[in-house]
Amino acid sequence: MKSTLFLIPSFILLSLFELEAQVDPVFLEEMLPFQKEVIAKLCGKSEISNGMFLTQRASPEEREITAGYLSNSLTAIGWKLENHHYKATNGNPFLDLILEPMQGINVAAVLPATILSDTYVVFGSHYDTERGSPGAIDNATGIALCLSVARQLKQLENRKFNFMLVFFDQEEDNEVGSRAYAKMLKTTQKNIHSVHTIDMVGWDNDNNKGVELELPAPELERLYNSVAQQLKIPVYRTKVSSSDHKSFIDQGFKALGISEEYVKRDSTPYYHTPKDTYDTVNFEYLSDTSYFIFNVFKTLLQ
Repeated sequence: MKSTLFLIPSFILLSLFELEAQVDPVFLEEMLPFQKEVIAKLCGKSEISNGMFLTQRASPEEREITAGYLSNSLTAIGWKLENHHYKATNGNPFLDLILEPMQGINVAAVLPATILSDTYVVFGSHYDTERGSPGAIDNATGIALCLSVARQLKQLENRKFNFMLVFFDQEEDNEVGSRAYAKMLKTTQKNIHSVHTIDMVGWDNDNNKGVELELPAPELERLYNSVAQQLKIPVYRTKVSSSDHKSFIDQGFKALGISEEYVKRDSTPYYHTPKDTYDTVNFEYLSDTSYFIFNVFKTLLQ
Protein backbone atom coordinates (compact mmCIF):
# COMPACT_ATOMS: atom_id res chain seq x y z
CA MET A 1 0.00 0.00 0.00
CA LYS A 2 1.40 3.40 -0.97
CA SER A 3 1.03 6.26 1.47
CA THR A 4 0.16 9.76 0.28
CA LEU A 5 2.20 11.23 3.13
CA PHE A 6 5.27 11.58 0.95
CA LEU A 7 3.40 13.43 -1.81
CA ILE A 8 2.83 16.43 0.47
CA PRO A 9 5.33 19.28 -0.06
CA SER A 10 7.86 19.47 2.76
CA PHE A 11 6.86 22.98 3.90
CA ILE A 12 3.28 21.79 4.40
CA LEU A 13 4.49 18.60 6.09
CA LEU A 14 6.44 20.60 8.67
CA SER A 15 3.45 22.76 9.54
CA LEU A 16 1.22 19.70 9.92
CA PHE A 17 3.51 17.90 12.32
CA GLU A 18 4.89 20.45 14.77
CA LEU A 19 7.09 18.82 17.40
CA GLU A 20 8.88 20.05 20.45
CA ALA A 21 12.42 21.26 19.76
CA GLN A 22 13.67 19.56 22.91
CA VAL A 23 12.99 16.15 24.37
CA ASP A 24 9.83 16.08 26.46
CA PRO A 25 11.12 15.96 30.08
CA VAL A 26 8.30 13.63 31.16
CA PHE A 27 9.15 11.28 28.29
CA LEU A 28 12.81 11.39 29.31
CA GLU A 29 12.04 10.82 32.97
CA GLU A 30 10.05 7.69 32.15
CA MET A 31 12.51 6.36 29.59
CA LEU A 32 15.93 6.83 31.18
CA PRO A 33 15.65 4.43 34.16
CA PHE A 34 14.09 1.78 31.93
CA GLN A 35 16.87 2.01 29.34
CA LYS A 36 19.57 1.86 32.01
CA GLU A 37 17.99 -1.27 33.48
CA VAL A 38 17.76 -3.00 30.09
CA ILE A 39 21.36 -2.28 29.15
CA ALA A 40 22.67 -3.23 32.60
CA LYS A 41 21.02 -6.65 32.31
CA LEU A 42 22.15 -7.26 28.75
CA CYS A 43 25.83 -6.48 29.25
CA GLY A 44 26.49 -7.94 32.69
CA LYS A 45 26.35 -4.94 35.00
CA SER A 46 23.36 -6.50 36.74
CA GLU A 47 21.91 -10.02 36.69
CA ILE A 48 19.63 -10.92 33.83
CA SER A 49 17.93 -13.71 35.80
CA ASN A 50 18.41 -15.78 38.97
CA GLY A 51 21.95 -14.67 39.78
CA MET A 52 23.07 -15.03 36.14
CA PHE A 53 25.25 -12.33 34.56
CA LEU A 54 25.92 -12.11 30.81
CA THR A 55 29.43 -10.99 29.87
CA GLN A 56 28.64 -11.48 26.18
CA ARG A 57 25.76 -12.64 23.95
CA ALA A 58 27.67 -14.77 21.49
CA SER A 59 27.29 -18.49 22.27
CA PRO A 60 24.06 -20.38 21.50
CA GLU A 61 23.37 -20.66 25.23
CA GLU A 62 23.90 -16.94 25.87
CA ARG A 63 21.76 -15.98 22.91
CA GLU A 64 18.99 -18.30 24.10
CA ILE A 65 19.03 -16.68 27.56
CA THR A 66 18.90 -13.25 25.92
CA ALA A 67 16.01 -14.31 23.69
CA GLY A 68 14.08 -15.45 26.76
CA TYR A 69 14.64 -12.14 28.51
CA LEU A 70 13.55 -10.15 25.44
CA SER A 71 10.48 -12.34 24.94
CA ASN A 72 9.40 -11.72 28.53
CA SER A 73 10.07 -7.99 28.15
CA LEU A 74 7.82 -7.72 25.09
CA THR A 75 5.04 -9.70 26.72
CA ALA A 76 5.27 -7.49 29.82
CA ILE A 77 4.63 -4.32 27.82
CA GLY A 78 1.60 -5.84 26.11
CA TRP A 79 2.87 -6.89 22.68
CA LYS A 80 1.85 -10.23 21.13
CA LEU A 81 4.83 -12.56 20.84
CA GLU A 82 5.47 -14.18 17.43
CA ASN A 83 9.02 -15.54 17.68
CA HIS A 84 10.72 -16.79 14.53
CA HIS A 85 12.91 -19.90 14.82
CA TYR A 86 15.16 -20.47 11.82
CA LYS A 87 17.84 -22.72 10.38
CA ALA A 88 20.19 -21.36 7.73
CA THR A 89 22.82 -22.76 5.39
CA ASN A 90 26.50 -22.31 6.21
CA GLY A 91 26.91 -20.78 2.76
CA ASN A 92 28.64 -23.76 1.19
CA PRO A 93 27.11 -27.16 0.24
CA PHE A 94 30.21 -29.00 1.47
CA LEU A 95 30.13 -27.24 4.84
CA ASP A 96 26.44 -28.05 5.15
CA LEU A 97 27.35 -31.75 4.98
CA ILE A 98 29.84 -31.64 7.85
CA LEU A 99 28.52 -28.82 10.07
CA GLU A 100 25.26 -28.25 11.87
CA PRO A 101 23.11 -25.60 10.14
CA MET A 102 23.23 -22.15 11.64
CA GLN A 103 20.15 -21.64 13.76
CA GLY A 104 18.68 -19.15 16.16
CA ILE A 105 15.67 -17.17 17.32
CA ASN A 106 14.47 -13.85 16.00
CA VAL A 107 12.45 -12.50 18.92
CA ALA A 108 9.39 -10.86 17.38
CA ALA A 109 6.14 -9.31 18.57
CA VAL A 110 3.19 -7.44 17.07
CA LEU A 111 1.21 -4.42 18.25
CA PRO A 112 -2.08 -4.35 16.30
CA ALA A 113 -3.46 -1.21 14.71
CA THR A 114 -6.43 0.36 16.47
CA ILE A 115 -8.37 0.21 13.19
CA LEU A 116 -8.60 -2.63 10.69
CA SER A 117 -5.31 -2.73 8.75
CA ASP A 118 -3.16 -5.29 6.95
CA THR A 119 -0.13 -2.95 6.80
CA TYR A 120 2.92 -3.39 9.03
CA VAL A 121 5.73 -1.07 10.08
CA VAL A 122 8.71 -3.20 11.10
CA PHE A 123 11.50 -2.00 13.38
CA GLY A 124 14.19 -3.74 15.39
CA SER A 125 17.77 -4.34 16.46
CA HIS A 126 20.16 -7.27 16.74
CA TYR A 127 20.83 -8.76 20.17
CA ASP A 128 23.94 -10.90 19.68
CA THR A 129 27.53 -9.72 20.25
CA GLU A 130 31.01 -10.52 19.06
CA ARG A 131 32.78 -13.04 21.28
CA GLY A 132 34.48 -11.36 24.22
CA SER A 133 32.42 -8.17 24.01
CA PRO A 134 29.68 -7.20 26.51
CA GLY A 135 28.02 -5.32 23.64
CA ALA A 136 26.64 -2.35 25.57
CA ILE A 137 26.63 0.06 22.64
CA ASP A 138 26.73 -2.73 20.03
CA ASN A 139 23.87 -3.36 20.41
CA ALA A 140 22.18 -3.23 23.80
CA THR A 141 21.53 0.45 23.02
CA GLY A 142 19.49 -0.50 19.97
CA ILE A 143 17.47 -2.97 22.04
CA ALA A 144 16.83 -0.40 24.78
CA LEU A 145 15.70 2.14 22.18
CA CYS A 146 13.29 -0.31 20.56
CA LEU A 147 11.78 -1.48 23.85
CA SER A 148 11.24 2.07 25.09
CA VAL A 149 9.67 3.13 21.77
CA ALA A 150 7.48 0.00 21.92
CA ARG A 151 6.19 1.07 25.35
CA GLN A 152 5.28 4.51 24.02
CA LEU A 153 3.57 3.14 20.91
CA LYS A 154 1.39 0.93 23.11
CA GLN A 155 0.07 4.07 24.81
CA LEU A 156 -1.06 5.74 21.57
CA GLU A 157 -4.84 5.75 21.21
CA ASN A 158 -4.84 5.79 17.39
CA ARG A 159 -2.59 3.57 15.26
CA LYS A 160 -3.54 3.11 11.61
CA PHE A 161 -0.71 0.60 11.03
CA ASN A 162 0.29 -2.61 12.77
CA PHE A 163 3.77 -2.49 14.29
CA MET A 164 6.15 -5.42 14.30
CA LEU A 165 9.23 -5.33 16.57
CA VAL A 166 12.02 -7.83 15.87
CA PHE A 167 15.23 -8.51 17.80
CA PHE A 168 17.53 -10.24 15.32
CA ASP A 169 19.85 -13.10 16.17
CA GLN A 170 23.30 -13.59 14.60
CA GLU A 171 23.86 -10.16 13.06
CA GLU A 172 27.54 -10.62 13.87
CA ASP A 173 27.51 -13.78 11.72
CA ASN A 174 26.85 -11.98 8.44
CA GLU A 175 23.27 -10.97 9.36
CA VAL A 176 22.03 -14.56 9.38
CA GLY A 177 19.01 -13.82 11.57
CA SER A 178 17.69 -10.79 9.70
CA ARG A 179 18.28 -12.44 6.32
CA ALA A 180 16.16 -15.38 7.45
CA TYR A 181 13.45 -13.04 8.75
CA ALA A 182 13.41 -10.91 5.60
CA LYS A 183 13.03 -14.03 3.45
CA MET A 184 10.18 -15.22 5.67
CA LEU A 185 8.37 -11.88 5.30
CA LYS A 186 8.82 -12.04 1.54
CA THR A 187 7.47 -15.59 1.39
CA THR A 188 4.41 -14.83 3.51
CA GLN A 189 3.69 -11.73 1.38
CA LYS A 190 2.85 -9.52 4.34
CA ASN A 191 2.04 -5.94 3.42
CA ILE A 192 5.13 -4.20 4.80
CA HIS A 193 5.06 -0.40 4.75
CA SER A 194 8.71 0.00 5.78
CA VAL A 195 11.55 -1.50 7.84
CA HIS A 196 13.66 0.49 10.33
CA THR A 197 16.69 -1.18 11.98
CA ILE A 198 18.77 0.36 14.76
CA ASP A 199 22.39 -0.60 15.41
CA MET A 200 24.62 1.32 17.89
CA VAL A 201 23.06 4.48 19.31
CA GLY A 202 25.10 5.17 22.46
CA TRP A 203 28.04 7.42 21.56
CA ASP A 204 28.05 11.17 20.88
CA ASN A 205 31.44 12.65 21.72
CA ASP A 206 30.74 16.04 20.13
CA ASN A 207 27.25 16.27 21.71
CA ASN A 208 25.53 17.27 18.47
CA LYS A 209 22.86 14.51 18.72
CA GLY A 210 23.74 13.48 15.16
CA VAL A 211 22.23 10.38 13.55
CA GLU A 212 23.20 8.54 10.37
CA LEU A 213 20.60 7.06 8.01
CA GLU A 214 22.06 4.04 6.24
CA LEU A 215 20.87 3.40 2.67
CA PRO A 216 17.48 5.01 3.34
CA ALA A 217 14.65 4.63 0.84
CA PRO A 218 13.93 8.15 -0.52
CA GLU A 219 10.49 8.41 1.11
CA LEU A 220 11.92 7.39 4.48
CA GLU A 221 14.81 9.83 4.16
CA ARG A 222 12.34 12.67 3.62
CA LEU A 223 10.28 11.58 6.61
CA TYR A 224 13.30 11.39 8.93
CA ASN A 225 14.65 14.71 7.70
CA SER A 226 11.34 16.47 8.34
CA VAL A 227 11.15 15.23 11.94
CA ALA A 228 14.86 15.87 12.55
CA GLN A 229 14.47 19.47 11.44
CA GLN A 230 11.76 20.04 14.03
CA LEU A 231 13.85 18.44 16.78
CA LYS A 232 17.03 20.20 15.61
CA ILE A 233 18.85 16.91 15.13
CA PRO A 234 21.44 16.67 12.33
CA VAL A 235 20.99 13.61 10.13
CA TYR A 236 23.32 12.30 7.44
CA ARG A 237 22.73 9.81 4.65
CA THR A 238 25.37 7.07 4.32
CA LYS A 239 25.95 4.02 2.17
CA VAL A 240 26.77 1.66 5.06
CA SER A 241 25.46 -1.81 4.23
CA SER A 242 27.00 -3.92 6.99
CA SER A 243 23.97 -4.41 9.23
CA ASP A 244 20.43 -5.78 9.28
CA HIS A 245 18.79 -3.14 7.07
CA LYS A 246 20.62 -4.61 4.06
CA SER A 247 18.78 -7.93 4.50
CA PHE A 248 15.46 -6.20 3.88
CA ILE A 249 16.70 -3.97 1.07
CA ASP A 250 17.93 -7.11 -0.69
CA GLN A 251 14.40 -8.54 -0.52
CA GLY A 252 12.92 -5.39 -2.03
CA PHE A 253 11.47 -3.81 1.11
CA LYS A 254 11.52 -0.07 1.74
CA ALA A 255 14.06 0.13 4.55
CA LEU A 256 16.89 1.98 6.27
CA GLY A 257 19.39 1.59 9.08
CA ILE A 258 19.80 4.08 11.93
CA SER A 259 23.03 4.55 13.89
CA GLU A 260 25.29 6.96 15.72
CA GLU A 261 27.78 8.83 13.50
CA TYR A 262 29.80 5.82 12.33
CA VAL A 263 30.93 7.28 8.99
CA LYS A 264 31.55 10.72 10.48
CA ARG A 265 33.81 9.02 13.07
CA ASP A 266 31.84 9.98 16.16
CA SER A 267 31.19 6.37 17.11
CA THR A 268 32.32 4.16 19.96
CA PRO A 269 36.05 3.32 19.81
CA TYR A 270 35.28 0.15 21.81
CA TYR A 271 33.33 -1.53 19.00
CA HIS A 272 33.69 -5.35 19.19
CA THR A 273 36.03 -5.21 22.21
CA PRO A 274 35.79 -6.10 25.94
CA LYS A 275 35.57 -2.36 26.65
CA ASP A 276 32.13 -1.96 25.08
CA THR A 277 30.59 -1.68 28.54
CA TYR A 278 27.66 -0.04 30.31
CA ASP A 279 29.87 2.79 31.58
CA THR A 280 30.66 3.96 28.03
CA VAL A 281 27.02 4.55 27.05
CA ASN A 282 25.89 8.14 26.55
CA PHE A 283 22.37 7.76 27.94
CA GLU A 284 21.33 11.32 27.11
CA TYR A 285 22.13 10.69 23.45
CA LEU A 286 20.29 7.36 23.56
CA SER A 287 17.20 9.01 25.03
CA ASP A 288 17.31 11.86 22.50
CA THR A 289 17.56 9.37 19.64
CA SER A 290 14.74 7.26 21.09
CA TYR A 291 12.52 10.34 21.23
CA PHE A 292 13.44 11.09 17.61
CA ILE A 293 12.49 7.60 16.40
CA PHE A 294 9.25 7.63 18.38
CA ASN A 295 8.26 10.93 16.77
CA VAL A 296 9.12 9.56 13.33
CA PHE A 297 6.60 6.77 13.96
CA LYS A 298 4.02 9.19 15.36
CA THR A 299 4.38 11.35 12.24
CA LEU A 300 4.06 8.28 10.04
CA LEU A 301 0.80 7.40 11.78
CA GLN A 302 -0.60 10.87 11.08
